Amino acid sequence: MENTRTKEWSKRDEEEPETSTNKGTRAAVPPFKNLSVDELAQQIQSQLDSLNNSQHVKPDFCIFRIPGKFSDENLPPYRPRYTVIGPLVYYYYLSGHQEEEKQRYLASFLRRAKLTTSLNDFIELIEKHLPKIRGCYEKMYYRYWDDSVGRARQDKRAGTQSHSSLLIGMILVDAGFILELLLRAYSEGLRDENDLIFAKSGTIHDLKRDLMLLENQLPFFLLKKMYKRALKCHPHYPSFSSSHLHYYNQSISIDEVLSPNNLHSSEYRSNLENTKHFTDLIRTFQQPYSTIQKKQQQCGIWNILRGNTLFVNLISFQKPEEGKVQQQQQGAYLYSAVLLREAGVKFKVSLNTCLFNIEFDENKGELKIPPLKVDDSTESFYGNLMVWEQCYYPNDTFICDYIFLIGYLIKSAEDVSILVRKRILINQLGGPIEIIAMFNRLCKYINVGTENRYSSLFVKLNAYNAVPHHSWIAILKLEYFSTPWTGVATIAATILLVL
Repeated sequence: MENTRTKEWSKRDEEEPETSTNKGTRAAVPPFKNLSVDELAQQIQSQLDSLNNSQHVKPDFCIFRIPGKFSDENLPPYRPRYTVIGPLVYYYYLSGHQEEEKQRYLASFLRRAKLTTSLNDFIELIEKHLPKIRGCYEKMYYRYWDDSVGRARQDKRAGTQSHSSLLIGMILVDAGFILELLLRAYSEGLRDENDLIFAKSGTIHDLKRDLMLLENQLPFFLLKKMYKRALKCHPHYPSFSSSHLHYYNQSISIDEVLSPNNLHSSEYRSNLENTKHFTDLIRTFQQPYSTIQKKQQQCGIWNILRGNTLFVNLISFQKPEEGKVQQQQQGAYLYSAVLLREAGVKFKVSLNTCLFNIEFDENKGELKIPPLKVDDSTESFYGNLMVWEQCYYPNDTFICDYIFLIGYLIKSAEDVSILVRKRILINQLGGPIEIIAMFNRLCKYINVGTENRYSSLFVKLNAYNAVPHHSWIAILKLEYFSTPWTGVATIAATILLVL
């Protein structure tokens, strides 16, 4: 259904050919023929002077296109279900209904801010920071209304200086929509009686998903500035941090996060200040602490506050200080669940609320893994975070490392069945084959670094597997003592054989 819906209102096309609308955005090539040395020097200097005098901000790309190798084969996990945010992606047609709803939300936000800020103030704010906003995107397409079909389109490339008014308009609508959405999600008293988004639980679920897609982002610095400009004099409204944290987990309190009683409040404060966008925010609260001791088994904010929502698994784990073995030393392959079980490894569901805190007890041969829920949003959620890590944190890919570990364990339907029976995988997606295919897609084009957070775990498991008597004992238990009746039959047969 999602494939059909995506094709109905959007599609990713090849770059549009150069037309009269974008032809002027490219730097002109100076005519160097038949010029004297002085004339040529003067022309080149003129070009350089125009560059120096133009408003320029060094690009700091943090909102990326999903590489074609990921999305071409499996587009839906990376594209929005409900609404488009930002100027990054080329869309031939957009849903007119969703665009109208965004404008209604903007109008509501402007009414809240009218005591301190006007529409002109917001336009001037966006215009002032437009060069920095441009520097956040790899590409930009402006949105406009096509009267011929009565629908919005976003298929014209925005040059470095052209189409500023169209860009400002679309950024204003999208930003106002997001900020009003955060406020209405924070308190039911801030919602309109005829609010269509909150009338259906499925719509807000889709919007939560849409706002963490890597391609569907606005820079956080702009949202923060607009929110403070609008509501800084209104004490009955939540702070910007409280609003967006509450949006993803209603049990989160920013006061608890930044409380002096929280040993990691300064680190979280720094991370929040440097957050790039919603995708980065989700990852921020999974990020390992850099200041805690290596023996402490503590997790991130989602464990501290023990939220029990859709995003309950957005939790962090202690970054290992030891065992960072080069991939060449620890091996690029981990045995599957079936093979590890045959080698004597016993799978146990961990009571640790840290999703990524996976431990192996060599003495007992127990591999303890926290439960992972797999449903229709899992691929989109982890897929976007993994691509974001690959693009912006290539040396700190703890989410990619975790998904690779789970992907190594499940290579067959029997592997999935083992983890499901042990309650390590909570399957709400479908059959085992669908789970295997999903993890294969997630890992297919991800580059594994030379270091892995589970290096020491890989070494321990592979070493345990290499001990022959571990597999002998395991096979004996699985084949001859798997149930009480088979155990009795084995003992009886042994007695008879001896007699």
